[in-house]
Amino acid sequence: MHTLTVSSIMTQKFETLKMADTLQRAALLMRKSKLDVLPVIGVDGQLLGLMTKANLYDAVAAGESPETPVENISIKKDVVTLQENMPYNEVTEIVKNSKVGTAIVLNDQNKVVGIFTKASWIMAMFENETLLNHQMQIILNSMHNGLVAMDAAGQITRINQTAEKLFGITTSQACGKPVSLFFKGLELDEVLLKGVVSIGIKSTYGEHTLLCNITPMITMEKPNGAIIIFQDLTDLECIASELEGVTKLYNTLQSVMEIAYDGIIVIDKEGMITMANQAAADFFNKSRENIVARPVDDIIENSRLCDVVKTGVAELNQLQFINGNPYVVSRMPIVRDGKVLGAVGKILFSNFKDVRNLAQKLIRLDQKIAYYKNHLGNDNDKKITFDQIITSHDTFKKIKERAAIAAQSSSSILITGESGTGKELMAQSIHEAGTGRDKRLVKVNCAAIPAELLESEFFGYAPGAFTGAQKQGKQGKLALADGGTLFLDEIGDMSANLQSKLLRVLQDKSFEPIGSNKTIQANFRVIAATNQDLYQMVQEKRFRGDLYYRLNVIHFHIPPLRQRPQDIILLVHFFIEKYNHILGSAIQDISDDAMNLLQHHTWPGNVRELENVVERVANFVKGNIIEIEDLPPNLKEKNMEEKQVSPSMAGSLPAAGQRLQKSREDHDKLTIQAALMEAGGNKAKAAKLLGISRSWLYTKMSRVGL
Repeated sequence: MHTLTVSSIMTQKFETLKMADTLQRAALLMRKSKLDVLPVIGVDGQLLGLMTKANLYDAVAAGESPETPVENISIKKDVVTLQENMPYNEVTEIVKNSKVGTAIVLNDQNKVVGIFTKASWIMAMFENETLLNHQMQIILNSMHNGLVAMDAAGQITRINQTAEKLFGITTSQACGKPVSLFFKGLELDEVLLKGVVSIGIKSTYGEHTLLCNITPMITMEKPNGAIIIFQDLTDLECIASELEGVTKLYNTLQSVMEIAYDGIIVIDKEGMITMANQAAADFFNKSRENIVARPVDDIIENSRLCDVVKTGVAELNQLQFINGNPYVVSRMPIVRDGKVLGAVGKILFSNFKDVRNLAQKLIRLDQKIAYYKNHLGNDNDKKITFDQIITSHDTFKKIKERAAIAAQSSSSILITGESGTGKELMAQSIHEAGTGRDKRLVKVNCAAIPAELLESEFFGYAPGAFTGAQKQGKQGKLALADGGTLFLDEIGDMSANLQSKLLRVLQDKSFEPIGSNKTIQANFRVIAATNQDLYQMVQEKRFRGDLYYRLNVIHFHIPPLRQRPQDIILLVHFFIEKYNHILGSAIQDISDDAMNLLQHHTWPGNVRELENVVERVANFVKGNIIEIEDLPPNLKEKNMEEKQVSPSMAGSLPAAGQRLQKSREDHDKLTIQAALMEAGGNKAKAAKLLGISRSWLYTKMSRVGL
């Protein structure tokens, strides 16, 4: 900031006299310089005295000649002098205490360099005040807070730029206006009358809340106005909101890092660790307190995170050895506004074993998806035939033969048997072997459809038949089955009302959709299935007898799996091959002990339960041979309780030539030989009879020496 000195106030244009100069020259120089004094200097320029107008007047009055030299005149010897570098405030004190109106300004060598007058001092005062006002305004405008100055009457005298922006008014427009116009509810009496300082007072202006500090201005020990310094709390609220957002973001980042399975470390541009998740701390066997705020090179050997900070280039899925072990890591720079602020390091997997296990799981998942896509994509073309019903049980074989014959007629068929025995497979096979194979097989699960919707599902309905009905109406199952087969699963759960209507349809081969008077003709074969005793239900009046006899024209009862234990061997190998393909497992065989346990189980869920067991084993088996320990716990517990085959199962064992031999290989060999003989040596046909693939048959033949 510029400091005001004597050199900036003094008059630099002046005239000097020497001792030899005349009075006439002194008068001419005074008139020329328009000054009342002239410094008298010696040959060396040193100040000797001062010629004033009073000295000149006295000489003329005494009759001195104009040619009289100055040295003969009495001049002022006690001259007031000032140094040219003297500060303004010191000059002010001298002027206040001096009766002289003029002073001579000297430099360091005591030579005259200027003349100081009270008039020039007064002008300097005005200039200094202007300078001070300008400096003060700069300071006020640089303040972030608003400032309002007022006089003793509470009228505004000055405001800064912050206040101008908030109030939408300039300083010149604000001056003279009452402070209360801008600060609502602000009490100023204590400040303006008593000179009390007020801190932290709240006021409002429009939608803004202002926090004010009010300081009185004291003059002559009395309040002479006040200054209000205020902060717009809206700014603070925005800052608080931003800080809260940053805090939430930081907490979210910490939560994400903790959820991550991978070890994550964050460093700043100096290579110091700023964040680390618990997984990273566990990996390095250190607490997070011993990791954070340390150089990353002290924690991770051969770390390239600092290189990533320098280059700004990410390094993804790189191999890095840590403590002698290989790991897959990624390193990514943290960039903001084009500048690299740090880097993030991530150990993707604990070791390659995890990578390999994950890859195997993904391969299995891909195989499973491909399998189901293939089956879904070919669903319309897939045909279920009698060849796909796997059995070596004599009774079941005869059922298949009779069903193939019955398929050629249009008579109704009733299939009974426990849940999971394959009643639906049998119905599909009959349809595919019948004359209506080119038409639809329409399936209706009488137990799965609510009773109130079953009728509309069967008969369909006309447009607008009831509230919620489709505008265009809906075709029922009976119409869809025209020319094909209507398969009624769980027929025993059909309501009595619907039984009556179904009986009429079977008799008349016609029906009327709900809400329509139009009769529709439909010619279809009916195959019904149930796991209940319909005859007993008829006796108990829980099922219509006439409908029962209409459905029970041809009856097939599928024996449960516990009555045909020899089929367990075929089914187990069939399901092993199936789930090897679906799950990507590599099961080659099952041990004798495990197979023996399966054959002694009662299988209340029948084939469906057996398939579930094999699927479960395929998910968890460790080797390529199924052992007893790979089987579900309930089967192993059952085996401990039942050491011998139950009498009912023993009575259903096959004839001596087909019984299980002591050796599994002997039994497999006999079974394969029998199938080859029945197929006339055709291995593809023999594999189909056994319910296994041709490649599996070749494997089994090689194993038993065929």
